[in-house]
Amino acid sequence: MLTLALDASTAEVSVALARLEGHDREVLAEVSCSARGASETLLPSVHEVLELAGEDLGDVGRIVVGVGPGTFTGIRIAVATARALAGTLGAEICASSTLDALAHPALSSGRERVVAVIDARRRQVFAELFAAGRESTGVLCVRPGELSRHLPREGDLLLVGDGAVRYREELSSLGHIPEDSSPLNRVSAAGHLVAGDLEPVPPEKVVPLYVREPDAEVRRERNPWSRP
Repeated sequence: MLTLALDASTAEVSVALARLEGHDREVLAEVSCSARGASETLLPSVHEVLELAGEDLGDVGRIVVGVGPGTFTGIRIAVATARALAGTLGAEICASSTLDALAHPALSSGRERVVAVIDARRRQVFAELFAAGRESTGVLCVRPGELSRHLPREGDLLLVGDGAVRYREELSSLGHIPEDSSPLNRVSAAGHLVAGDLEPVPPEKVVPLYVREPDAEVRRERNPWSRP
């Protein structure tokens, strides 16, 4: 089945196309660009990846979308786009964890325990520990200095993601962090395609995973003029 994956959860918009047959998952093409203006770049990226793969949008039978956690605006745009495309095409739709997609390439390379760390802003990170492909902490939203309380003290940990890069000085004592430019530090649409079981769900079940309230809600609560 021709499967399209979308992600705008971090600083990059990423779109990939794959052919899935049983357990075989062949990534045909992938493109990425800055997530600034995701509403303007996501659909052009979809058309670009289809052109690169030599495939037609009408042949897409399943859409996978990263639902977060991550950048609130980017997640909303990706989810809305995925649901609209699925409805137009009559395609199946799947929701995929951003942290799972981030950790999976490292797990596939043989690492047994990987901590996916995404910059959550407000001096916090979204993080999750994966062991042999299974989550073992659940999704955390903590300050970098508090992450150690939720991780095992023994064993070799690999920390990946833009949060690990940004807070390298505070997190390096917890395990190894790849160099800033390593592809292991980016959330990719291809990562969504090779991670998880990609089980289709009803479109109404595909909703953003915010973990905490959006920044806009916090700003509104702090604004005295917004109070009733």
